[in-house]
Amino acid sequence: MIEPFANNHQSMQIGELVIENQEDKIIIYGDVELTLDASGYQQAQQLHKLTTEIMQAFQTRDFSRDIPHNLYSNNEVKSKENDDQSGKNIDNPFL
Repeated sequence: MIEPFANNHQSMQIGELVIENQEDKIIIYGDVELTLDASGYQQAQQLHKLTTEIMQAFQTRDFSRDIPHNLYSNNEVKSKENDDQSGKNIDNPFL
């Protein structure tokens, strides 16, 4: 299990669902099939634990007084700093 927003190097997988941890965001992509059997139950438990820990991370930072202004404006700057894209327009090499 990852520790939400604690570092930039943890990741985990539930089924084909990939969860990447960063200090300013958590990236989730892929899919997971929750089948009505023991495997589906285990995956559902992992999802529940993960979302509970993410919500606890938000609650410990008490964003209730910051919403909506600081929550979005602060993360926007941090996310752009960590983005792989330079923000510059480049020529399409396929044209």
